[in-house]
Amino acid sequence: MKQIFVLLCFAFAVISCNNENKESKAAAPATTDGAATTDVKLPFELAGPYRNWQIGSTENVAAAMAGLKAFVDNDFTALAAVTGDSLDLDFDLFQAKLSRDSAMKFFTNARGMYNDLKITMYDYVSVISADKKAEWVTIWYKQSWKDAKGVADSMNVVNDIRLEKGKMVELDEKTSHFMKK
Repeated sequence: MKQIFVLLCFAFAVISCNNENKESKAAAPATTDGAATTDVKLPFELAGPYRNWQIGSTENVAAAMAGLKAFVDNDFTALAAVTGDSLDLDFDLFQAKLSRDSAMKFFTNARGMYNDLKITMYDYVSVISADKKAEWVTIWYKQSWKDAKGVADSMNVVNDIRLEKGKMVELDEKTSHFMKK
């Protein structure tokens, strides 16, 4: 009987803690411009107003991943289908705004550097600004391949992809190469 009483007390305590936790996680009240207010002083001032990002659509995630899958599969017709009329590229030591056709030539040449290309997807998030003017998908993954000599290599990649009407219009890629052993 004592064991049942102890279990009931424990269950009551857990339920009570969960209720308090939910209340403490309530969203901060919004200001008139839609941005959340906070009492926390941020160490850096934003260059522009905060956009009050919200979770975006899964359709945008599918479009972004379809572009990556098309690159892996050497299917540049499929890649062109999810690319806007132009594409802003921002890679380490390379930035350009290319037409869709020029972007496909760029990706065709880039894909030629990789044999047996494989992707291990880690995670993703889709966000949209409160004013619905900016939609981004971020995907985190590991890219593995063999070079022309058959030497295996890999790196972690983060792609930030801005979409308009379900088409990629900006690709900002960050990579982290693994150290050779």
